Amino acid sequence: MSFISRRIKNIVNPPFFGMDISDLTIKFLRVSDGGGTKKTIKYFGEINIEPGIIVEGEVKNESSLSEILKKNLKDSEGKRVHEKFVVASLPEEKSFVRIIQLPKLKPSELATAVRWELEGNIPLPLDQVYFDYEVVGQEKPSDHTDVLITAFPRIIVDSYTEALKSAGLYPLALELESQAISRACITPDTKSVIILDVGMTRTSFIVFGGGSIILTLSIPFGGQTLNSAIANKLKVPNKEAEALKKTHGLDKQYKNGTLFEAMSPFLKTLVEEVQKQIWFYKEHSEHRHGSPSDIEKILLVGGDANLIGLEKYLAVALKRPVLMADPFVNVYGAGYKVIPSIEKNASLKYTTSIGLALRQ
Repeated sequence: MSFISRRIKNIVNPPFFGMDISDLTIKFLRVSDGGGTKKTIKYFGEINIEPGIIVEGEVKNESSLSEILKKNLKDSEGKRVHEKFVVASLPEEKSFVRIIQLPKLKPSELATAVRWELEGNIPLPLDQVYFDYEVVGQEKPSDHTDVLITAFPRIIVDSYTEALKSAGLYPLALELESQAISRACITPDTKSVIILDVGMTRTSFIVFGGGSIILTLSIPFGGQTLNSAIANKLKVPNKEAEALKKTHGLDKQYKNGTLFEAMSPFLKTLVEEVQKQIWFYKEHSEHRHGSPSDIEKILLVGGDANLIGLEKYLAVALKRPVLMADPFVNVYGAGYKVIPSIEKNASLKYTTSIGLALRQ
């Protein structure tokens, strides 16, 4: 599902790159075919954005964003970005994503039913949103149809589109971050998983099961939240707080436990939110599987998912496997022997842009 799709005349499958746009950074990446089924990372890069240009996913200054793109896309890792076509992300916190249940309907009746459901479930008039939907497969006979609906304020989508166009880029599609992340790190054998995308300013939760996204949620806690909490607790500048976070992580012994104490509220919030999503999945899956199912594992992605000790802390608290996602698994294939051009820990922050670049 996407909110923009442009047919480019006289160009079949134009070369494009993925662009993950967040409040403080832009990460971009190009996946190119290496011949046959082989793929490779052609280039990648990260651009910093001054605070205030994008706030909580909303573009406040289109012209400044366009200028930043024009200035910084000239070179990435020593390679010039020639592609003008782009698949870009939309901010998860501005989206409305939900599974709804409808009676068995003909395809011609489904669109009308979805519109009717949307009118009663989103806080905006339908003429102020873009929306899309897809039927979700069910694993047992049922008297209803599960439909995944996604809606987005037009003003948000249009602002991203115009900023990209003003920078000389042609948006082939705009997608939710959750769609791109799932495409990057979900493999065909995955049955049920919750993905935690821990970013600088927020953390998103993606519930995936039965071959599709079921629910997404975003909360305004991230790496910067931890930096501020550490700075306040230990009475140090923010830069030093960030350095302590990266160096010592969840070390309960450091500074007599005060570093860990500073991060505890954030960690408790993470655990509580994941537990809510696990409960939701069990409730949702009952009618699809015949009996309550469970989340197999938790995957971590995002630039601040590398917090030392986070995997172990969550695994103990949630009583299930917690793993760092592999954002290259659908680039190179399962069991790949290739050494990626992006270092493993750094690659987690490129998960969204990798997924966007893999869009068919």
